[in-house]
Amino acid sequence: MLPLKANDFIGNYRIIEKIGEGGMALIYKAHQPALKRNVVIKKLKDPNREIINRFKKEALISASMHQENLAAIYDFIYAQRSYFLVMEYIDGEDLRTLTDYLAPLSPMQAAIIIMDIARGLEHIHARGIIHRDIKPSNIIISRDGEVKLIDFGVAKDKISTRLTMTGMIVGTPAYMSPEQANGDNLTTQSDLFSLGILFYELLTGVKPFYGVKNTDVLARIVRAEYIPAEVINPQIPRRLRHILKKTLQRSTGRRYQSATELIFDLERAVPLRFRVRKKELLTRLMNRLDKNGQPPPDSSVHISAFNNDRYKYWNWLNVLIVAGGIYAALFLGRQFATTQTGYVGLRQVLPGSEIRSGRQTIRAAHNRLITAGPFLQGSRAVTITYPGQSMIHLAQVQVAARDTVFINAPPLLPGRMSQVRFETKPAQAEIWLDKQKIGLSPVDEFYLQPGMHRLMFRKNGFRDFVLPELEVGQQPVSIRAELVPSETKTD
Repeated sequence: MLPLKANDFIGNYRIIEKIGEGGMALIYKAHQPALKRNVVIKKLKDPNREIINRFKKEALISASMHQENLAAIYDFIYAQRSYFLVMEYIDGEDLRTLTDYLAPLSPMQAAIIIMDIARGLEHIHARGIIHRDIKPSNIIISRDGEVKLIDFGVAKDKISTRLTMTGMIVGTPAYMSPEQANGDNLTTQSDLFSLGILFYELLTGVKPFYGVKNTDVLARIVRAEYIPAEVINPQIPRRLRHILKKTLQRSTGRRYQSATELIFDLERAVPLRFRVRKKELLTRLMNRLDKNGQPPPDSSVHISAFNNDRYKYWNWLNVLIVAGGIYAALFLGRQFATTQTGYVGLRQVLPGSEIRSGRQTIRAAHNRLITAGPFLQGSRAVTITYPGQSMIHLAQVQVAARDTVFINAPPLLPGRMSQVRFETKPAQAEIWLDKQKIGLSPVDEFYLQPGMHRLMFRKNGFRDFVLPELEVGQQPVSIRAELVPSETKTD
């Protein structure tokens, strides 16, 4: 079955170009001359019976619904021995792209997007339909500021329950609900949990549930084990924190009972002046998107504690060996993740820079706040490699549990950065430079802008060592300080 080419016709629709490909269909942009409008045509890839039934189901479900936050279905065609679904063309970008390039979004923009998705879910839930695959790539934001929910290929209604075998897990692992991860029966609340995961990602720029393998991700979803969003982004308003926490409740009894209830809380949390300017705010967000700049970071390389070696011992399958150890392992694992880890926030990072910490790497796609972590609390080395430049060391940072330590990345000023070395006796003294803690001594390589700076070394049991006027020029500088005990003996 050959793919379609430009100017091919399917019924009354002329193919313009291929714009995407999913697991079930090829996606084309086409033109309908009779109505002078562009459309999207999805062409079924695999003609087996189950896939055909699912494709037909998507057409029937979508065509039966008419709501501003749901993509409209125009036609369902069988031609050239294949099936085609004709739907509304939305001139915009999916939320996956926006998240990769622009997250974290402002709390109000994120809340407005989630509110519109919830309105679409409210409409389909009222008709007994569960979407089952809420994720960024299934949300489109138009350049006019409209939010559209698409792709009902795995949706479930009251009639078509036989299309999925009992116990089969359907959906995208990182955005599943606990009951979905367990293969249990789903309710409309399952979509709301997935929407909460999406809300978390918009507010923080990272997914709440990470793992090396899908089984790791699903295990943490089942335990609802995640770092509170406000630890990563302290700017989240209190009301939105409460809403996010409620959407991500492990128990359906404590979760939002309906999309209507969620919408009500969001409307109370988002001031009217933002809600009436919804399209303006989202249009402004779309105008900020620049895909011609640096490529977005791969979501798999966001620095995550679940990639650390210490988590290899937390394989949830292994704890099944001893029944009595299951509860203890789950409880201690959750306590460990929430009380022993923190984050590092980096400001003013040059786009294209590579940020490293140990074996973990993240590439900066923008110069706004970038959050790395979670990390085990304690001292941690973080380095930045600028595009085409040598490595810039940011010394050691002191990660605190349940908190975020912020760092201003050194500016890239060719020919104007001086290398500085810090050493103290005894070692492991705090280094404060221009009233900002930069790490613990010794530090072999730190790049600093020439000029006058204020330096202080501080360590418990010793007097502070202060240099109120440290002059740094173009040449490398080595600073060594011998700290004096705070209580010295006299003869």
